[in-house]
Amino acid sequence: MKLSPTQVQIRAMNAEQFLSLAETLRSYAQHSGRDLNAANLFVHEMLLRAIRIDPVDGPAPQPQQQAPQAAALTSAA
Repeated sequence: MKLSPTQVQIRAMNAEQFLSLAETLRSYAQHSGRDLNAANLFVHEMLLRAIRIDPVDGPAPQPQQQAPQAAALTSAA
């Protein structure tokens, strides 16, 4: 798919890129005399927003297994 010059394609950041950006923002805040808590809050909010937009499906739940004693009782009955 070829994009025209006016179209922008945005790709999600991977975890390494996100952590690198967060560290850069914190470092800039410290060295420029800005509020480090504000930088941390910004990174936190962006991460939560990204998680809400692109939820990751966890592993499928495994069916519960009966305890060994319960299985023996049901087979003996």
